Amino acid sequence: MKKTAFIGTAQAVVFSVSAVAVSAVAVSALVFSMLASSAFADGAKTLADGVYTQAQAEAGAPLFTTNCSACHNTDFYKTTLQRFNGQPLLYLFESIMAGMPADKPGALLDNEYEDIMAHIISLLGFPAGDERLTYSGDTMRNTTVIRAAE
Repeated sequence: MKKTAFIGTAQAVVFSVSAVAVSAVAVSALVFSMLASSAFADGAKTLADGVYTQAQAEAGAPLFTTNCSACHNTDFYKTTLQRFNGQPLLYLFESIMAGMPADKPGALLDNEYEDIMAHIISLLGFPAGDERLTYSGDTMRNTTVIRAAE
């Protein structure tokens, strides 16, 4: 009888662990679904939706020439967009802020990085819009990177 009780207890423990694992999977699926749906909530855009102004891209051109163009051309950024495809623009922007220019990472002002990013997006053929691309707020977080046309 003790053997049966032990087996019953072991089965109960296995059942409890299985129930917890199933619950964890269910909670994970729910959280993932909520995050995925929020990615496409109001305000969600892609690079094709005009997330920078033409004036901003023009202001970024000389900054790009001075700080970026010696090492990076348009083809470099097409490849970079492929690596960030489907991710928030914020991730690409923060990686640029943290590592560029290579000889003085993080040395530019936020608005200078914003203007450079606008210029890069324009070089890749994405249209300008009516609002400035800004680091503060949710614009970059709610803008999904997509591949540039070949």
